[in-house]
Amino acid sequence: MTRKIILDCDNTMGIPYRDVDDGLALLYLLGRPEVEVVGITTTFGHVTVDEVYRATSTLVEAIGREDIPVFKGEGTRGQPPTEAARFLAETAASEPGEISVLAIGPLGNLRAAAEGDRAFF
Repeated sequence: MTRKIILDCDNTMGIPYRDVDDGLALLYLLGRPEVEVVGITTTFGHVTVDEVYRATSTLVEAIGREDIPVFKGEGTRGQPPTEAARFLAETAASEPGEISVLAIGPLGNLRAAAEGDRAFF
């Protein structure tokens, strides 16, 4: 049985002198045959959301997985819903109970998704 996952992260793999844990988590998930990564949402954390988005997009391209969409998310605490929050809410609503979110960065994208869809969680 395949488990569908959205990875919500503040990946900095590929940025000098930054943590690689989120990138390693993505690579681990992609190596699991029972996991389907249906999307990646990014958020600020150790660096700006622009840097996280760029590093994540670059990583996805480098490993030949451009089929996985990457969405830019919250850049500051309390920001209005972003494309990442909308993707989270819409994808979860389209397949109720079938999508898991692995959130390994600040949780603002999840907050915004829940504000947009009260049934998100």
